[in-house]
Amino acid sequence: MFSSPVRFASLFLLFTSALSEFTPCPLLGPFYPPFKVDLNDKAIESSLKHLTAKFDDLMRTGDGENGPVNINTTSFSIAVFSTNEGTAEDEPFYWQYHYTAPDYRNGPDKPRNASKDSIYRIGGLTELFTVWSLLRTLGDGIFNDPVTKYLPELSNDSSTHTSILQTIWSDITVGQLASHMGGIPRDYCSDDLTSEADIFKAGLPIHSNFDRPCCSSNSKCSQKDFLHQLSKQAPIANPGQTPIYSNMAFQLLGYIIERRTGQSFKRVLKHQILDPLELNDTSVFAPLDTQNAVIPVNQKASGWLAHLPGTEASTSMFSSLDNLARVGQAIMKSTLLTTSQTNRWLKPATHTANPANSIGYPFVIYSGGDYPNTSPMVDVYTILSNEGYQESLYSSYMGLVPDWGVGYAILSADTESPADLNAHADYMQEALGGVLNSAVTQAAENYYGVYTSAGSSNSSLSIDYTERVGWGIYIDDFVSNGQDYRETLSKILGVSNETDLSIRLYPTRLSEEYKAGSKQSFRAVLQDMTELADNDTPTCVSWMHVDRYQYNGHGLDEFIFTLNAEGKVVSVEVPALEVTLEKQKEKEK
Repeated sequence: MFSSPVRFASLFLLFTSALSEFTPCPLLGPFYPPFKVDLNDKAIESSLKHLTAKFDDLMRTGDGENGPVNINTTSFSIAVFSTNEGTAEDEPFYWQYHYTAPDYRNGPDKPRNASKDSIYRIGGLTELFTVWSLLRTLGDGIFNDPVTKYLPELSNDSSTHTSILQTIWSDITVGQLASHMGGIPRDYCSDDLTSEADIFKAGLPIHSNFDRPCCSSNSKCSQKDFLHQLSKQAPIANPGQTPIYSNMAFQLLGYIIERRTGQSFKRVLKHQILDPLELNDTSVFAPLDTQNAVIPVNQKASGWLAHLPGTEASTSMFSSLDNLARVGQAIMKSTLLTTSQTNRWLKPATHTANPANSIGYPFVIYSGGDYPNTSPMVDVYTILSNEGYQESLYSSYMGLVPDWGVGYAILSADTESPADLNAHADYMQEALGGVLNSAVTQAAENYYGVYTSAGSSNSSLSIDYTERVGWGIYIDDFVSNGQDYRETLSKILGVSNETDLSIRLYPTRLSEEYKAGSKQSFRAVLQDMTELADNDTPTCVSWMHVDRYQYNGHGLDEFIFTLNAEGKVVSVEVPALEVTLEKQKEKEK
């Protein structure tokens, strides 16, 4: 099951504005240039102190601004990590919090307190490792291939069956399995109630000849039998029509990986991900060494010993907070994939009925922000495991914010039922808030100022900033060869008054590194501030106008900043104007 959206949107509700007020329409992505995350940064330090205080209060009272939690039965470990330069990147995470519940601490086995090395069952987070393994070994080129290309046992004669009674597997692609878009059931029959005693008393008809080889701890289910029976399975929806959560989709992806590599899924996972990242606390099924294990009640009741055949690639894995933080960092830094592959991976595959939620491969993507009223969007790529009390007593949650290079992980175990981690995850907005405030400050300190030409061209510009989160940096005065370049741009764009032209700069993430420093590419979004932001329809179509006007082969909206070896801005190049302007001084604010 999936949780309610993490309320990052509340971070941005700093101001209230009418639709008639000017609203910047940024490009999708980070709206500030690359920044450092240092633990001695005042904004970050303050946000982390508040975050710790909020959790201390939550654990003392059992209730908080994001709802109640069960402090008697739920033990958990939580961390925030970063991929940005700075002291926060020195360790797998830069903030951690652990809580050991009284019911667990007073258990019969005298368990250890929760820590960064504590090992929890992570269940549904296995899906992330499965897709990662697929991309690492086979790439996303197979995403559009039909499943039957690799699992021909699922082929059936579609001409003799209706799509209601039998799944047409040749219509389902590998990518649809990875994004819950295959239209297939959640599980094969692990929760089938046919064999339950006294089922007739519940109003369900009796079936004495139930003989499907369900994959459970009490029955054997070979891959051959599973695929044979699955070929007769009825669908839930048409492929590609609507997201339907499915565990068995990842079981099939595991089989595809095995078929294509000639190795077991466990071996592929070990050699392609676990060993390269030194994830020594992470395993398929429970580790033999239980020294750092968090096992509520006992091994059987908690689900620690769960070992269902065929679930290696869907719900089998165990890990620690330390290891999951390393996983989040590696994904966002493209440690095991190319940057272009990661960019394709961290994108939505479909919407859901909730406009704030999309589905990825296999992420649930929560979009924070409140455009056009206050701020641009911030996408949080999350994945959750909460298998239900019949499966285990564990819950886990991971969130990645690729645009800002930060993320979080939450692992929990409960002595009664799997914990709802919504309240815990909602508090992560505090950590992100510190990072965003720091980004504003760093952009202001580094880019804000006056830039002038060294020669006789009489060209200059000044860069200003707005403290309002998400509004970025912008060009104020702009002179080219002695002419008011704002007036020139206004005439080209049809803006009546040059003072009404907004020129805001957004990073493209295109960069060049060299020994003396680096170059960072930006594009300007040009807007007429007198126009209604969206006229009650939040379109925000700035992406349609990038590079629209060129001069001598260069976009009028292109700006390239040069930074020295210490990361300080020294100049900005405007290719269309064939000029480089050197940073002179800061304007008086």
